[in-house]
Amino acid sequence: MDVLRETATGSGPQVYELYGLRVWSEVALPAPLAWSALPPYDIEVRWGEGKAISDCTPAGQTLANFAFGDGRGYALMDTGAGYILHYYRACQFWIGYDLRSVSVHLSPDAEPDIAALLLAGNVIACVLLLSGEYVLHASAVEIGGQTIAFVGGSGMGKSTLAALLCTRGARFVTDDLLRLQLKGKDFRCFPGVGEIRLRKGASALAEDFPTMVRRATPDNRIALKVDNDCSMPRLSAFVVPRPSRRCHRLKLERLPCSRALLSLMAYSRMQGLQQGEYLQRKLNFFACIASNVPVFAAEIPWGPPFPPEIAVSLVRGVGLELPEEALL
Repeated sequence: MDVLRETATGSGPQVYELYGLRVWSEVALPAPLAWSALPPYDIEVRWGEGKAISDCTPAGQTLANFAFGDGRGYALMDTGAGYILHYYRACQFWIGYDLRSVSVHLSPDAEPDIAALLLAGNVIACVLLLSGEYVLHASAVEIGGQTIAFVGGSGMGKSTLAALLCTRGARFVTDDLLRLQLKGKDFRCFPGVGEIRLRKGASALAEDFPTMVRRATPDNRIALKVDNDCSMPRLSAFVVPRPSRRCHRLKLERLPCSRALLSLMAYSRMQGLQQGEYLQRKLNFFACIASNVPVFAAEIPWGPPFPPEIAVSLVRGVGLELPEEALL
């Protein structure tokens, strides 16, 4: 385990800022470092003992259970002594009832970097869920104080579209997980990890960021280190992308509230909830968003290469007012 810790933690524990949380972690995370390493911390992450992780669900009350298309998946269990987020055959995250302590237990044949990937995504989403919040499977960018969030499942082009808009002058906000906070009548976006992860099919976009640090990720993507700050821009619109190699021009449709709600419900970052209490709170939260933020379905000509006018057409098509120089 000592070698694993050295590989995955680098110079030792660090304090990170992500999604509005201060996270003290022995696991190196792809997130901005906090300005101060002094407590208090919202979450403390430590390595636990390595152990064989079975493909059986742990004992306890099932709060969520979800299977991906390739057969992998996870279960969130209330064990009576705390929570376990169990990734079949890969790793377990033990979460205290105080939602402030997390220990990481990897299978001996799991890549150490998978812990960082899951911590910055599903584990944070899980902690927020258990605390009464709901986060979306979405990436977001901001231009001129207005934010567009691309929401959808894996492979729907969220990160690609965020990167594409960044090449045209947008400012990166978050990738793959969007935490929102209602302030007055507006929803505000918490900044996330400092990376955009691109699939191999969109890796050509990385050439438009020649000065950015890049790395390969354990899920076979290219991660680009992107600057983001601690401001919380206002969310102006959601776009549910539908990439198509058959269409030749952008087609946008604003969804009525009922369809908008169904779309947002389908793309919660934590899937497979099985308890009525959590499902009702999730419904109430997303209904509030769908009533206040426009949601668009977008059929998008898909590359690579990507038509250069997509970014401008998309932003203007959802009705945002942008300065002429923003997307030149």
